[in-house]
Amino acid sequence: MAFSLDERVDPKHGMLIVVDMQNDFCHRDGAACKRGRDMAFVENMIPRLSHLVSQARAHNFPVCFVRTSGNQWTNSPVWTEFKNPALLACAEGSWGAEFHTGLEPRPGDMIVSKHRYSAFVGTDLDMLLRARGVKSLLITGVGTGMCVFHTLTVGFMLDYYITLVEDCCATTYGPQAHNDALALVKKHYGRVAGSSKVIEIWSKKVPPVE
Repeated sequence: MAFSLDERVDPKHGMLIVVDMQNDFCHRDGAACKRGRDMAFVENMIPRLSHLVSQARAHNFPVCFVRTSGNQWTNSPVWTEFKNPALLACAEGSWGAEFHTGLEPRPGDMIVSKHRYSAFVGTDLDMLLRARGVKSLLITGVGTGMCVFHTLTVGFMLDYYITLVEDCCATTYGPQAHNDALALVKKHYGRVAGSSKVIEIWSKKVPPVE
């Protein structure tokens, strides 16, 4: 039987996945902006995601921060074929690879480093989730139609219940690209919900941490 939204946001078997909230994808001095992308849509989303993460912690809902990391061993010719070599994002150890201010992991949060669009490809994310009994993923971050999308599609195919938190993800390709991705998720991969509804359920069912 499919999980209801209430079941999907239960901390007993849920995990909040925060994808690629790093300077290169979120800051005006980062690689995405230097490629000519419009950062406004992402910037407007960040306070809502920060609030959702804060509320997740307050209600003992576990959080996993996913980050992109690139180096001479991971940046293969196939991976970089369609990228500007002067503006590769999230080089290992760089400022661009650092988590965006206000969305840094804290002790007890899960951290997963990835080298491709999906957080499940070439990582131990699936093993870590199954080790703690996770069945439901709340997906957030950037970009909606790229790393967020590829993470949730693989998660779906690995039999996790997927919920995309629509106002806590964004893309530098703009609102229309974001909405196109939402439509695909609704049709094929999972539920779409707003952060206010998720927080409302937590507030009713899970006493906040004192």
